[in-house]
Amino acid sequence: MASSTLPEEGIKLIDDYEPELVFLDISMPDMSGFELLARLKFRDFKLVFTTAHREYALEAIKNKAFDYLLKPIADSDLVKCLGDIIREKNDRSVIIKPDEQSLIEVQVKDGIIYIRQKEIVRLEASGSYTLFYLDNGVRHVASKGLADFENRLDAAMFYRCHKSHIINLRKVQKFINSKGFFALMSDGSMTDISRNSKEVFLDRLKSING
Repeated sequence: MASSTLPEEGIKLIDDYEPELVFLDISMPDMSGFELLARLKFRDFKLVFTTAHREYALEAIKNKAFDYLLKPIADSDLVKCLGDIIREKNDRSVIIKPDEQSLIEVQVKDGIIYIRQKEIVRLEASGSYTLFYLDNGVRHVASKGLADFENRLDAAMFYRCHKSHIINLRKVQKFINSKGFFALMSDGSMTDISRNSKEVFLDRLKSING
């Protein structure tokens, strides 16, 4: 494994060695990580940005980054990132869509955060706000309504099953039809399925897990 703290040397290493995976900082001496990418001849590698700056996440998406790790990097985030890369490499029969890795910009009370769509369990309307429920029990309150996010989420992965709920179909564990229609989600929560959405929901669920 080769590494360098000098951008010019990094460009030469990447073009010479043609690596499968590159961890790249954004703020570097003399040039940014984005400027470094623009000067590369070889770009056929998995790109993971490592940075202390959240505000570059959208630019990272445009540069087809596989992941975006914020410094100080937590061991669990690094392990998860490497695990995702290894799983994709070892299982060629499973095609991971770029949208599954993409980030969505969410305005919260004290600023802006970027959330990986694949980590969203569900969204719930709360007046003019939206509650984001993520893996591992993480919750965020967005300052915009549910309709604002409906068209920004990956339509292949998410479904508005009720006027107040959007769910990640990949996080559904069970369909329940006792005293109404509900989806049991991966975080243990129950989400209402409207009567009018039931058939479409079941068809979508079957197709995404088929």
